[in-house]
Amino acid sequence: MQSVIFIFLVFIALWGAQFILTHYQLKNYYKTIAEMSRRDSGYLGVGVSKKRFGKGVVIILVSDNEDNVIDAKIMSGVTVFTRFEKYSELIGEKIAILKESHHRFNEQTYKALNDAIKKIDNEKYQV
Repeated sequence: MQSVIFIFLVFIALWGAQFILTHYQLKNYYKTIAEMSRRDSGYLGVGVSKKRFGKGVVIILVSDNEDNVIDAKIMSGVTVFTRFEKYSELIGEKIAILKESHHRFNEQTYKALNDAIKKIDNEKYQV
C-alpha cells in the first residue's frame, strides 16, 4: 500500500514539474513573439511542425516590405527546456527563394518554415 502511495506522489510531483516548466516555455514563446513583432513595418509569421512523439520545430520569421527576411528564430527539440535561438541562416534571404529551398532543410524544419511563410503571405495580401 505504501508503494502505491509513493508511486502516486511521484507521479503528481512529475506532473506538477511538467506544468511549471511548460509555463516557463510558453512565457518564453510569448516574450519572443512580442519582441519580434515590435517592428515599424514588415510582416511576422510563425510556423510549427510537431510530431506526436519526438522533436518539434517552431520558426518565427520577420520580413520587410520587399520580402527579405530581417529576423528569424528557431526552437527545435523534445523537452520543455528548449528555447528560441537566432536562425542566422535565413536572415537576408528572399521569401520566394526560401519557398523553393526545401532541399536545404530537413522535412520538419521545412514544414515549419513553409507554415511561417504562408502566414506572412496571408498577412501581406490580406484585403
